[in-house]
Amino acid sequence: MSLWPITHFDVCTAALTMVKAVDDSEHRAFLVSGLSRFTAFTQYKMVKQYLAKITPADDAWYKNEPINPSEQAHIWFYDALKSIEHRIDVTDLKLSKSAKSALKKVHDNNHHNYIVKDIIDSKRAPSIQASFVRQCAQGLEFTAKHREVLAQKKDEPQADHTALLQKLVNGQVSKAAMSVITAIDDAEQVAFVYKCLCNVPKPLQMRVAKRFIDRYDTTSLRSQFGANDWLRRTVQTLKPRLKILERIVNNMPLPWHILANADKTKKHASVLSRQVTEILGDLALEQTTWDATDFYDKVSEFAEQFGVQLQFAEKAEYLTIPDAEVALLKAQDHKWWARKLKTIRSRYLEHLEIATGEVGKDLFATHDKKHGTKNKRRGINAYCSKQALAEYTTNRERGQRYLESLELVNEKNDVISLMKAVEAGIANPENMRNELMLRIRETEELADEMGYTGGFYNITAPSRFHANSPTWDGSTPKEASQYLNWLYSQARAKLDRLEIPYFGLRVAEPHADGCTHWHMLLWMPTRYYDKVNHLLRRYFTRDDREVFFERFKNRKKYRAQYTKSRRIWGLNKSKGIYTREPIKNYNPSSPRYTAIKMLPAKVGKDGKKSGGAAAYVAKYVSKNIDGFALANEYDAETGEKLTQAVNPVKAWASTWGIRQFQFQKSPSITIWRELRRVREEVQGNEQLEQVRQAADKGDFKTFVTLMGGFGIGRDARFKPAYQHTEYGNEYAEFTKRLKGVEDTTGLCTLVTRLHTWSKQTIGTAANDNTAVIDGQDANTVSAADLSWTSGNNCTPCTVGHRDELLLDMIGFSKNEIINVKKDLIAGKRIRRNGQIYLIQDGKLLVLDEQAQLKEQRRLAIEEIARSEAKKATPENEQTSKQCKNKLSDFTPAQITTLNQGGIVVIGNRVYHLQERELHSFEKLDLAKPKKTITLTPTEQHIAYARELYDLATMYAELDGRTAPSSTQFKHGHADVIGDLEMARLVLAGKATAISDNDWWALDLMA
Repeated sequence: MSLWPITHFDVCTAALTMVKAVDDSEHRAFLVSGLSRFTAFTQYKMVKQYLAKITPADDAWYKNEPINPSEQAHIWFYDALKSIEHRIDVTDLKLSKSAKSALKKVHDNNHHNYIVKDIIDSKRAPSIQASFVRQCAQGLEFTAKHREVLAQKKDEPQADHTALLQKLVNGQVSKAAMSVITAIDDAEQVAFVYKCLCNVPKPLQMRVAKRFIDRYDTTSLRSQFGANDWLRRTVQTLKPRLKILERIVNNMPLPWHILANADKTKKHASVLSRQVTEILGDLALEQTTWDATDFYDKVSEFAEQFGVQLQFAEKAEYLTIPDAEVALLKAQDHKWWARKLKTIRSRYLEHLEIATGEVGKDLFATHDKKHGTKNKRRGINAYCSKQALAEYTTNRERGQRYLESLELVNEKNDVISLMKAVEAGIANPENMRNELMLRIRETEELADEMGYTGGFYNITAPSRFHANSPTWDGSTPKEASQYLNWLYSQARAKLDRLEIPYFGLRVAEPHADGCTHWHMLLWMPTRYYDKVNHLLRRYFTRDDREVFFERFKNRKKYRAQYTKSRRIWGLNKSKGIYTREPIKNYNPSSPRYTAIKMLPAKVGKDGKKSGGAAAYVAKYVSKNIDGFALANEYDAETGEKLTQAVNPVKAWASTWGIRQFQFQKSPSITIWRELRRVREEVQGNEQLEQVRQAADKGDFKTFVTLMGGFGIGRDARFKPAYQHTEYGNEYAEFTKRLKGVEDTTGLCTLVTRLHTWSKQTIGTAANDNTAVIDGQDANTVSAADLSWTSGNNCTPCTVGHRDELLLDMIGFSKNEIINVKKDLIAGKRIRRNGQIYLIQDGKLLVLDEQAQLKEQRRLAIEEIARSEAKKATPENEQTSKQCKNKLSDFTPAQITTLNQGGIVVIGNRVYHLQERELHSFEKLDLAKPKKTITLTPTEQHIAYARELYDLATMYAELDGRTAPSSTQFKHGHADVIGDLEMARLVLAGKATAISDNDWWALDLMA
């Protein structure tokens, strides 16, 4: 210490006052001189510890004995001074002022000196000295506390937790959670965890306990503090919702071990269907005078305890005996129960996810003076939970595989692919979007011709339906949707009573927390706009009006906030910085109801229209279907790109069964779709032919006019025609099947569905040699039906004007054709609209992308199967393997050769040392022919290869790729594992895939 300047401190008044309690003058003088080493904070702390050691307890045996009571304290203080250094004086050292100020807060002399020496020896820059002092002091203090805790644990005897847990838990913590937490050795830690778990509903305790154990590390005090802090914040987050969680848990439709597993839920459907059959059998023997309606009531009571309603339950006392018989037959079918339980399970688990905070805005901004605004994530999912999104994706993939495995055949043995039939219909998102946008655009044009005014309305439910609100009452998105439908039905009835004409479109979508809200576009006569606006506002804001009164008092403050946000947004927009456009929500009713008057579309100099109601609502339509043309659009709810919200929104609608799009007062769209199926002219009905031509040309405006205009409803002349069957299915149900279009005045029907199609496994028709596809026998393979094409989609043609005509017909523009030709001549492949274009042997080839993927899958499966067969072949004799011989069997010269890394040949074997162990392999004899090994994959190899490749393809599709990826290496080690390698590890049980049953990831707000 002689090389470093040292400093002394004056003993503070508080410490001097306490030192007077020491009777021994020598001990007192030594204590005062020793305290001069420390800061005032440490002086006071040391004196308190000193006095605690010299003050005898009331029952001390030496209290009245002539023994110096400060002797032990004096020895303790003397030993403490030997382990504590003198404090280095930093006055004249080259340290920044901020660093010196930070060092004053480091009261431990050893820590202080260590930091000072490190700064001087390392020559740290003055700009980082202060931050280094703070971080280093925090780390040293943490280490010191850790050592103290470990020392105390060594001195403490092992405690028996059994009595403590039995006393503490008292049946409030589940046994499964108890078994997890008892692995902790610290009794105080166990008590803390159990107290926290007592505040969590039992079905959630196991999940919370697992997450806690994952964070808890017995060897790291920092991880223990972090785990405790996470558990404390988790319980604090759930605390306001404990009553809601308890109500949700008490209404659990099935036992948790069944509900948490999709397969067990499906199997439980068979149990319930058998129980219904047994109930009906017992009642039939006991109550011989009952009819089907009486049995219906008893079975309905049984089903209600699982949250299931029998069919026709809404008829109540008007239920007929035939309807009751149909419902009872369905209740005895396990498939009907499986469908019901699947819906109930998905909605219940999603409701629980919402209640525990797993659904909400993930991206949020934090403001820091040093780092500015920074975006962070909570690890949750917007609109729907990660579990619901994963199940929706899995169900879509399973459904697509099911469609691809079937084909349709009619009575004429015509066969088409079921998948292609589905893609050609309205189930195709692209077709649905095109139809919706056509109807919206031409509805707007018709409204402009009629002189109507458009109004765009944003409507949401009260705060009690929002899970992110402190007043949330546990309502589900389905209940919020039903609430809005109920209010709108009353508003519609009021508008009809006032005979106010209107028509338009309603779009339902979720808030970030999953609550349903509406975007509604309505057209009405200009003179009625204000009245319609007033009526809709009155109906949609009549509940929970206290919030509107409060906002009315503070309306000036909200207006000022909007003005300021608007200015900032405009400034950033001029600089090219993206900022979310502020919402005009300063009106009292803005949180629940906002009305925007639509201006008509403007026609530019180039003749193109811009603006208008159709353009305004297009974003909401695309967001809820496929995200078309939304690459640069951002979501006002989450702050992220709208393209990322497509699948969660669709998963939300699928989970809760909410209809996303609904036109108001529009003629039957079924007529439109059925007439577009007809290509021949309708004879004998001129009016129907005019309607068919309008539908065939895609002229929705003319179609609406010919149908009788908006609001025609049931008075329309043309209606869908159905074929009714009295006992149409296995439940003896009265069914109807759409067959065409009926003219109610002319009493004639246009049949649009001439054939009856049935499903069969794909390839059945080809094996039977009876199917006809596009006029060609299915078993006939032409020259163009190559293995890498689909049917006759390979179209060879010479490079010249014909290929330009072909590309122009496919949909390429003139400039695109020029660029495409350059790439094709350069040998590149062009992918567009599911087709692949390339030049091969001087001819333009058009390949089907899906066929390419199927062929790639077949080749990959064959290669994997051959690889597996090769592994199963007998081991090559030339392979080196450990032998049973010992070094003592060799001569000294041979031993020397082996030790030097050489080889020794004895007979037809070659010996060498490998890792100090003796290995040998067969000597290669060129004159002796080797037996050829034929690789013939078995059925097991092919099945394994198919399962492996399909699993890898699923991982690739989840990541947005069409083919499995390969492992990426970095510095000789695997950096990113490929899809095939990951699938191989999962099938071998060495890795764990994403579990469909692990529905909870309880990160919450931590």
